Amino acid sequence: MGANKGMAAAAGTAVLLYLVLSGRLCGDAAGGDGGAALEDQLISSAVSTAAEARRRRKEEARARREQQRRASRATKRRRWPERAPDGWGEAAALAARTVRLTWAETLGKWALGELAFGIKYYMRQQGNLQHEYAGSDSVLLNGPEVRQELISLLRYLKQCMYFSKKPYNVFLEYGGYSQNDVLIKKSKARLLKPAFTIVRDRSSKCFLLFIRGAISVKERLTAATGAEVPFHHVVVQEGRVSNLVLGYAHCGMVVAARWIAKQAIPCLSKAIEEFPEYEVKIIGHSMGAGIATILTYILCEKREAVSSSSCIAFGPAACMTWDLAESGKDFVTTIVNRNDVVPSLGIASAAKLRIEVMSSSWAHDLRKQIQQTRFLGFVNRSVSFIRSHVPFVSDPRSKVVDVDMLQSESPEAGSKPSADTHAVVKKRPALVCWSCVAAPKQSKESSIQIQGTEVQTEKNTEATAAELVSIHLGELNLQESDNQDNNREEKGSALTETDEEEAMELVESLTDEKQVPSSSTSAQEPHQLYAPGKILHMVGLPAAEEATTSQQGAQEEVVALYETPRHLYSKIRLARSMIGEHYMPKYIKTMEQLIDKLAEDIDDQLDSL
Repeated sequence: MGANKGMAAAAGTAVLLYLVLSGRLCGDAAGGDGGAALEDQLISSAVSTAAEARRRRKEEARARREQQRRASRATKRRRWPERAPDGWGEAAALAARTVRLTWAETLGKWALGELAFGIKYYMRQQGNLQHEYAGSDSVLLNGPEVRQELISLLRYLKQCMYFSKKPYNVFLEYGGYSQNDVLIKKSKARLLKPAFTIVRDRSSKCFLLFIRGAISVKERLTAATGAEVPFHHVVVQEGRVSNLVLGYAHCGMVVAARWIAKQAIPCLSKAIEEFPEYEVKIIGHSMGAGIATILTYILCEKREAVSSSSCIAFGPAACMTWDLAESGKDFVTTIVNRNDVVPSLGIASAAKLRIEVMSSSWAHDLRKQIQQTRFLGFVNRSVSFIRSHVPFVSDPRSKVVDVDMLQSESPEAGSKPSADTHAVVKKRPALVCWSCVAAPKQSKESSIQIQGTEVQTEKNTEATAAELVSIHLGELNLQESDNQDNNREEKGSALTETDEEEAMELVESLTDEKQVPSSSTSAQEPHQLYAPGKILHMVGLPAAEEATTSQQGAQEEVVALYETPRHLYSKIRLARSMIGEHYMPKYIKTMEQLIDKLAEDIDDQLDSL
């Protein structure tokens, strides 16, 4: 390429030199002005030709750059993978993309103040919502058959815990299995390739497929690959396709389930041919439960003997849309423990929670805490002092309005503003150091009226949590004359009760207003994902609800089992124990309490007879 450019430049120089010399010769022969005119014409023609060639080269370079940009944008918009990565290069690229997605959906949207103070305040304001799972739409389950089913589920849960937490030999010893009972063992997890095992359980005549949850970093990256991908389920009855259910599912879990299916289907088909009376049960907890449910959907579509598979999911992640989740009621059983948040946790439900947190008056509550807490008050006064004395620290584009700057003057200090008087705002200690009430990016224009004069502020690209559309401050006199300088120390000593109420109302107006999504953003909203199958929820209720309200303080919590409707899990219900009650030991403890309670109820019924 370089040699061609050099040859072209040399050829152009030779042509230009030839034209110049020929022009001079012609000029000498013709003489006079005619030769000079011809020489100028030839030179201008050569220059224009060179300029045209340079312009074409620039256009070609610009077209190449545009093509590269389009290719780069197409790469960024590429689809999420449909299979597990083969090499470390694909795994690293997918991990980086997963981290970007996780950041964008968590800290990229949630402000620090909402995480540190808003969720805690909203949780305290919301209270215990366990009673919602025991409403009129739910069905109470009890009796000897339910107790026997719970005993069987408890055994599977303990085996799942031993496979996830203990060495593999300990798991085999607890389950009473030998090495001959192991069909597949994949103990080392990779990205989108979770750990799983298949064992033959002689006592229940089942082939048990256990899938481990998010224990290692690679498994957590699999759980964090939460993009929604198209997923369909073909309903097969009596060897014929009876229905096709379309929807979306969790990308990481779909890819992991397909990888396990590729490994497990040949092995299970061969084992069922040898033991045709055996069934296939797929068991998992948390992320492993979500993968187990999707894997069961895949196996049920097969025409082999594995089509009769069933799934037991303990605390599964929300992993598929409504229609898909409803279509699995016949072969998926989901068990949820008390306040476990994972079956309700998803991108769409987190967005709803953020709107509710922003709508609450947590900033007003935080201001009270700052005023009442000595340490927070000291920090706030220190930051306010620095902002008032160091010019570059104070940012005029601050997202938080200084409420003490917007207080009205006392009647005694009222004076007529003159034309020469400039508006002077005195900085006071305020909630300026907690400037973390960020909200979704949105274009808003704020207009401030000061004594009938409208002052247009600059257009904000990031609105605050309370969409300040316009504030009319006609009644607030922010101007101070020269005679008022001597009284500033008296007015800065304390706020009156009226000023304090107005400041509090302003903070509430900045936080209570709910943002209304536009039509353009609503079209891009994520799909609401649900836990699939039939949902059995172990609900902890105060004993007073079954006895009398006067005994509520003295009675302990009573556990009951309900079959709950799916729509209850489209909302995140905050609780202090919502994370702790997701772990398997808590599930085991609640199930043991429930089994004991059902045994007591059966004994009471027998005694009454």
